[in-house]
Amino acid sequence: MKRTIEKMHLLTGILLIAGKFAAAQEPAPKPSNYLEVSYGPHASLSFQSLSTSNNDQDQFEFNNFNNLGTFGLRYDHLLNPSFSLGIDFYYLQKKSTGTMIEYNTGIQSSAEYIINRFKTQVRIAYHFPISNPNLDVYLGGGIGINNQTRKLFLNGTETSRNEYPSYLHLPVSLRTYAGLRYSFSKHFGVNAELGIGGPLLNAGFHFRF
Repeated sequence: MKRTIEKMHLLTGILLIAGKFAAAQEPAPKPSNYLEVSYGPHASLSFQSLSTSNNDQDQFEFNNFNNLGTFGLRYDHLLNPSFSLGIDFYYLQKKSTGTMIEYNTGIQSSAEYIINRFKTQVRIAYHFPISNPNLDVYLGGGIGINNQTRKLFLNGTETSRNEYPSYLHLPVSLRTYAGLRYSFSKHFGVNAELGIGGPLLNAGFHFRF
């Protein structure tokens, strides 16, 4: 009887040690939150010049175009292994330079036109089942608001809004995209995304938690 009890104690101890070892070997749950920063270079414009006018029928001729590219900040939360919900913030500045000819007088002035664009979008994505826990491939879309501020400088002096060139502004923004993330550690990794309705291509770094 005594030997039986001793064997039971020994077996219990072995089971406890084995249980602790198994728990230690069990992989940690995959992080479900991603915080990302990204940058997308600007696309080259195909035309050499752009002609437009304003409400006073003053004529603008822009022949030099530049922008800083698109800067992005993103948060994604995995609702489950297949779907995520998140939010995107984008900033883009466009600058055009050229001349303005006044309709009534024919006086020509140098013109610099700057547009600062801010986009905020809610996004949802489907994540493909992949065995590698560090690789994430997804496809999704987003919808949100498209805000902007504009400035016009004539001969280096900022003008009033009624002088601005005519411009069509859509307050709603849409985006569809495909992307991937690769995490080279538990918390840090790189990401890239290809899409329409924002930067064509952007890439950056993420922190997952």
